[in-house]
Amino acid sequence: MPGRGRMAFWGTPDPATDAKGAGLSDGTSEVASLPTVVPGGGRLVRAEMPALLVPLGEVLRALAGLPPAAVDADDGGGGAPGSQGNVRLDRSVYAWSVAARWALEHVVAGHAVPLLRAGPDGRHLAHWHVDPVGDPRLDALAEALPAAAHALRVDTGVTLDAAITVDAEPAGARLWSAQALLEAFCDAVADLCVRASASAPDPAAEPAEPARRLRGRTEGSGASRPPGTADASPATWSRAWLGALAGERAEVVHERLPAVDDVERWAAAASGERVPARLCLRLGLPAGPDSPWPLDFHLQAADEPGLLLPAQRVWRSHASAIPLGSRLLDNPQETLTASLGVAARWFRPLAACLGEARPVQVRLTPFDAAALFGDAGNDLRNAGIGVVVPRELEDGARVLGPRLRVGSRRGGRRTDVTDTAGARHRTVTYRWEAVVGDEVLTSEEVTELAARGEPFALWRDVWVRVDTERVAELASLVGRTGRLSAAEALSVALCGRHRTEEFGDVPALAEGSVADLVSRLRSALADEEPRLAGVRAELRDYQRRGIAWLQSLTELGFGALLADDMGLGKTLQTIALLAGRPRQRPQLVVCPTSVVSNWHREAARFAPDLTVRLHHGPRRATRPEEFAPGTVHVTSYALLRLDADLLTSVDWDLVVLDEAQQIKNHTAQTARAAFRLTSHARVALTGTPVENRLSELWSIMHFANPGLLGSHRRFKEQVAVPVERDGDQESADRLRTVTAPFMLRRMKSAVVDELPAKLESTVSCDLTAEQTRLYRAALDEAFDTDDGLGSGIQRQGNVLRLLTRLKQICNHPAQFLGEEDTDAGRLAGRSGKLERATEMLGEVVASGERALVFTQYRVMGDLLARHLSGELGLARVPFLHGGTPTEHRDRMVRAFQEDDDAPPLLLISLKAGGFGLNLTRASHVMHYDRWWNPAVEDQATDRAHRIGQTKTVLVHKLVTADTFEERIDALLQSKRSLADAVVGAGETWLTELDDDALHALVRLADSGDTA
Repeated sequence: MPGRGRMAFWGTPDPATDAKGAGLSDGTSEVASLPTVVPGGGRLVRAEMPALLVPLGEVLRALAGLPPAAVDADDGGGGAPGSQGNVRLDRSVYAWSVAARWALEHVVAGHAVPLLRAGPDGRHLAHWHVDPVGDPRLDALAEALPAAAHALRVDTGVTLDAAITVDAEPAGARLWSAQALLEAFCDAVADLCVRASASAPDPAAEPAEPARRLRGRTEGSGASRPPGTADASPATWSRAWLGALAGERAEVVHERLPAVDDVERWAAAASGERVPARLCLRLGLPAGPDSPWPLDFHLQAADEPGLLLPAQRVWRSHASAIPLGSRLLDNPQETLTASLGVAARWFRPLAACLGEARPVQVRLTPFDAAALFGDAGNDLRNAGIGVVVPRELEDGARVLGPRLRVGSRRGGRRTDVTDTAGARHRTVTYRWEAVVGDEVLTSEEVTELAARGEPFALWRDVWVRVDTERVAELASLVGRTGRLSAAEALSVALCGRHRTEEFGDVPALAEGSVADLVSRLRSALADEEPRLAGVRAELRDYQRRGIAWLQSLTELGFGALLADDMGLGKTLQTIALLAGRPRQRPQLVVCPTSVVSNWHREAARFAPDLTVRLHHGPRRATRPEEFAPGTVHVTSYALLRLDADLLTSVDWDLVVLDEAQQIKNHTAQTARAAFRLTSHARVALTGTPVENRLSELWSIMHFANPGLLGSHRRFKEQVAVPVERDGDQESADRLRTVTAPFMLRRMKSAVVDELPAKLESTVSCDLTAEQTRLYRAALDEAFDTDDGLGSGIQRQGNVLRLLTRLKQICNHPAQFLGEEDTDAGRLAGRSGKLERATEMLGEVVASGERALVFTQYRVMGDLLARHLSGELGLARVPFLHGGTPTEHRDRMVRAFQEDDDAPPLLLISLKAGGFGLNLTRASHVMHYDRWWNPAVEDQATDRAHRIGQTKTVLVHKLVTADTFEERIDALLQSKRSLADAVVGAGETWLTELDDDALHALVRLADSGDTA
C-alpha cells in the first residue's frame, strides 16, 4: 500500500496462515479489511476483503526470491498460479515478485536518485526514487499487471494520474493505477535498501552504490550542489539531507533548505533525464606510442546522443543560450562546469581541470584511459555523464582475447558429429588461439604483449587494448588443444560463442567438417524440392518446403522439431518423410492412444506403399526381430513406457514422436524411455514446443538431438533461469540461434491464406421453470448455512461442487438428478439449452451440413445422443468419448469424414476428442457446455477448422441467460486483464472469492435484472 510500506496479501479466507505457509510472512503481521474491486455478476463490485499487511522489509527478500510462476500440468498452460510451499500463489504475487527484482536490479546498479519533497503538513521529507534510465520493462509490466495486483480501492486523496475510475457497483470506484502502484513500490524498495545499507554497523564498510553517488554529488565544491545553495556550507543543508536519506528519520530539519523544485531539477540533471543536454567525455587516440590519451569535453543532447557540442564552442560563446540541433541550451557554461564537478567525483583525473577557467580537455595516462572501458566508465554513465570511447577498442575489433577453433582442417566424414545412434561416443578436436578481431597472433606476440604490462599496445600499426590482468593467462592458453563432444561442438559452432570460467563468453570459429555441417544445416530450408516417391497427396508449397527440410536434416543424421501450428499437416509431412527413407531398418511412430489408428489410416491413404503395423493390443510384438526392416510401427506413449525394454533394444532408422509435449517432463518415465531409443534420426511433432517453461523445450530437443543444449542442470542455470526470471535477451538469442536449424514453426495465419473463416457466436438460452427451481435450491443449500461455504480446502471443494451442480442444472435437469436412463420422450421441454441446441442442429441436418457437438460430461453426451436421434429422425447419433474402443473410434471418424450416408452429427467428449482428430467434414461446431478455457475450446474447434476445410466454420457457444454461465462468458469477452484471471486458472479462481462476491457471480438474476 503506497505511503505505508506494506504489501497486502489477500484472496483467501485466512491470509495470515496462507502467507506464512508460502514463506511470505512470519504470521505476526496485522490482518485488516482491504477495500478492493473484484469481478462479480458480470461486472466489477466493491468488496471488503481480509488481507494480511506485511511490512516491505519483512517480505522483500522472500518476494524477490520467488521462482518463475509455476503452472500445473493440467492447467493447460494458460499462465495459471503457481505453488510455494503448500499454498497456491496467484499471478499477481509473481507480478510483484518481478517488480521487486526490477527495483533491486536498479538499486544495485546505482540508479537510485535522492529527492526532497514537501509533505502535506509542511515538513520536508527525504526519500529515494528509482530512475529507470530508459529501461522499458517497468512500463511493460504495468501494461501486463494482473487486475488483482492493483485492485486496491482509493476513496480520497489520490491525484488523477495515480488513479483510474472504474464502473463498479455501487456508485463506481477509483483504483490505484498499475503504473502508480508500481512506481510507489519500486521507490519504497529503493528507500528501504539504501537506508539499510547506509546504516550498516561496520563504519569501514563501503557504502551502497546510491549512497556513494549521493556523497559524490552533495559533498565538496558548490558546483555539485543544487542551484541556489552555493553559499550554504556542506556541513549544513546537504549533510542534513544526507542524514535524512540514510537514517530512520526521513524529515530534513534545517533553517536554509533549498526549494524542492530546485532539488528535483538537480536530480534530473544528475540522472541525465528530462534535461536537454549533459556532459559527455570523449576519449581520443594518442598521437604516438609515448603520447598521452586526450579526453575531450562536450555537451551532449540527452535525447540524441550523437549530437555533441565541443567545450571550445561553449566557452567561445558569450550568449546565455546556445543552439544544439533543434534545441536551445540555457546556461551551457554553468551546465558544463557543474557537470565536471560531478564527474570528478567518479573519475579523479578530471580534478586536474577543475581549477581552469575554461577547461576543454584532460590528458590521461594509458591506465586512466583503460579505466574508462571498465568500472570508471560505468560509474560515470550511472551518474548521468556521457562517455564515448573509440569504437574499435570497445567492440572487440581491436581487443586482444582468446578464441576457440572447433573442428579440423583435415577432411572427414560429414556425419562425424551426427547420427544419434553413435553421437555420444564421438568427439571433435578444438584448439585455443589469441586474436585481435579476426587476426591471429603467434604465441611469441602474446608473450611479448604480456611482458609489456600496458593496457594498450601499438601492434601492426594499430592500437590494441590488452587486459593486463588476464594476458599472462591468455599466453599460457594459446595452442592448447582438447576434444568436445560432437553435440557440444555443434552448439558452439552454431552460436559462435563458448562460455568459459576464466574468460566468460569467448568467440568460437568452426572449420573443416564442422563448418561444412553448420553451412548445410543453415541452408536446409533452401532445398525446396522434396523427393516424393510413393506419396499420393496434393501438397501446398509450405508443406513441400517442410518435407524437404525434414529430409535434409534427417539425412545428415540430425533430429528435427516440426512445430507447425495445429492443422497445417504435420502428419502428412512426416508420412512423406517416412515414405522416402531407406528400407534397411524399421521405423517407429509414437503418438497418443487416441490417434494410433488415425496414423495407420493416414499412412495407408497418403503412402500406400508403406508397410505399417500397429504395436498395440495383446497380440503386439514381443521380440526385436519382429520389427522387420522397411516397416513402420505405430504405438502409443503408454506402450512406449510399458514396452521400453523391447523398443529400446531395436536399431530404428527413424523415430517420430507425435504430440511430443507428452515428454515435456524430462524426469517422467515416458520421457526417459524416449531418450533411451536408438535411432539414426529423430523427429518430434508438436504445435506447442513450449507450454509453460523452457525446460520443456530442452526435453523435446534432448530427444531430437541429445546433448545439443547440454545437460538439463546447465541449461537451467545458463538459459532457463536467466531468460524466465531475469528476461536475459542475450541468453534467449543464443538459445534461438542454436535451436533454429533444428526447429521449423509456421503459423496458420502466415502460410494458409486460403483457409476459410471461423465465425464464433455466443448463443443465449433461457432456463425452464424446472431448471430455475433446481438452480435456486442449489444456491440456497450452499449459502444458507451458519458457516457459509466453509474455509480452506473444505471451501474449495464446496465451491467446485456447487459450480458442477449448477453446470449440470443448466445442461439438463436429468443430468443433475441422475436420470441417465430417461427415454428421449421425457427429455424434451425441460431444458432451454437442449431445446435451443435441438433447433439449431435441426437446421444443420436439414441443410445437408455436418456438425460436431462437444460436451465435457459423458452422461450429458448419452442424453444428447438419445434425444437428438429421436427428435431429428436420425437412426443414431454417434458419441466419441474416453471409453470408446480404438477401433470404434476410428470407424466413427472415418464414417463422419468419408461416408455420405453417415449421421451428420458427431458428439464428442472434450477430453477424448479435443486434439489429434481431423474432422473437416463439419462446418458447424457447438460447445454445449463450457470449459471456460478458450485455449482448450479453440483446440477442439480446430478439429474442423484446419487444413482440408473448404467451408466457413460456424462456432456456437451455448450459455444460459441470467446465470453464472453468462457472467463468466462476459468476463472472458471483456478487458483482457480480467479475462486472464479466468482463462489461466479454469474455475479455481472462484474458490478464492468470499461468499458475497461468489454469490453475486452465481446468483440467478430476477426478471428485468441485467447481468
